[in-house]
Amino acid sequence: MTEGEASSVVFVHAIESGPAPGWSDADATWASDEARRVVGERAAFEVWLAQRARLACARIAQRDFLPAVLRPLARRPFWMLGAVLIAFVTGVASDVVGSAQRINILAPPLLALLVWNVAVYVLLVLRYLTNRVPHAAANGPLRQALSALVRRIGAPARDRPRSHRNEALRRFATEWGNAARNLYGWRVATALHAGAAALVLGALLSLYVRGLAFEYRAGWESTFLTPPDVHAFVAAVLGPAAKLSGISLPSVDQIAASRLPAGSGENAARWIHLYAITLTLVVVLPRALLAAAAAWRAHTIARSFPLALDDAYFRRLRHVWSGNRIAVRVLPYSYTLDEARRRTLRAILEKVVAPGVEPAFSDPVLFGNEDAAALLSGFDRAEDAATRHAASDPAEASIVVALFALTATPEREQHGAFVQALAERAGRDRVLVIVDESGFRQRFGDADAGARLAQRRASWESMLQEAAKPLFVDLSAALAASDDHLAAASFPAPHARARL
Repeated sequence: MTEGEASSVVFVHAIESGPAPGWSDADATWASDEARRVVGERAAFEVWLAQRARLACARIAQRDFLPAVLRPLARRPFWMLGAVLIAFVTGVASDVVGSAQRINILAPPLLALLVWNVAVYVLLVLRYLTNRVPHAAANGPLRQALSALVRRIGAPARDRPRSHRNEALRRFATEWGNAARNLYGWRVATALHAGAAALVLGALLSLYVRGLAFEYRAGWESTFLTPPDVHAFVAAVLGPAAKLSGISLPSVDQIAASRLPAGSGENAARWIHLYAITLTLVVVLPRALLAAAAAWRAHTIARSFPLALDDAYFRRLRHVWSGNRIAVRVLPYSYTLDEARRRTLRAILEKVVAPGVEPAFSDPVLFGNEDAAALLSGFDRAEDAATRHAASDPAEASIVVALFALTATPEREQHGAFVQALAERAGRDRVLVIVDESGFRQRFGDADAGARLAQRRASWESMLQEAAKPLFVDLSAALAASDDHLAAASFPAPHARARL
């Protein structure tokens, strides 16, 4: 999946994660079916997903402006080229010598550029050695700040009043910023390395052009250093450039004669050449190589974008793509459901597990009956026709729902043992614990339920501990269009991160 395809997928993810203009459940079904028709039944999930996002963006574009936020993401070469051009112009416009036209060979601005870049290399090496994420950009404070700024591209409505449209944009800005963080880090690194090289090239070009019309003089002055000290410093810094170019370094006597203010210095041509060669070797070439490496890494990520497909949204789409039905068995524990609550629970399971699930409701489990083998008889994954694909695709398997009432006081010996028995029989990642709050709310009323509700929830979570994370719902209330807490508890268990 390319960067463009991934951004479209994330955009549709943001649209379908809550109310959004120009999109409905019927549109989502159409996009799924049409994508399957276009790519074929045997196409990979990632191919189908990209085609579905492409179709969805096209339809939304006919009704609303939202897909326009994807366009700035395709303009990355312009801001990167602009950053490098600004750095080059800054170098050209700078006067690295000054109006005095005198170069201090111990402290010229060119030497400052040299020291700065060497310090950057040291920091890059240290950050690379301490970076625990493979192939991740080693971000310093400047790169982090610039990456955060770049990630704001495509989110023009972040500060606008809240509405369905702006909420969708906010979701997209957040999700895409997180997904593309590493990619933007490498692009910013490309711009910074190329900009540093361009800055030095611009400064050198400015120096040479000015040298055609003005005579620069080179000398030195120091309170503590002697001519031999200066000669040793010059040999250490400019010696490699002198050997490479054949330009001779001044002797100790020549260094002494150029001391300011007693002497008038010497013509600065050889010093300019030596510093230019040194900066090219130490700054321009390494920075160009670093920029090329960062650009290659960014290009690699953009061509094969590492998009995580392990959240509830993508797991539900995976089931839509496969067409496999998930068998769901609901086991109410000492609790009887009326038809209205069953309909609400069915709608919740469609959000949590997958669209189109048809849960099978068992008779209420008697208090103290934790015989999971008997309760799940006939529901074994190996015998269920709807889940024969489970061995090859861990996303396809039966789900067991342990349904409790919040009015019950959680007891580890009964409720906890029941969940533990189900986990051992069906698999820990196939057990979904749902706690219905409707009776509890009716008993205490909305005015008094707040603190009591939080306390009772905490008791259930403490009792279950690592056995399962309960999902608290109100089965007497109408299901909202978007419930973030439902997405957080979606089943089946998350897949590993996939490289598309």
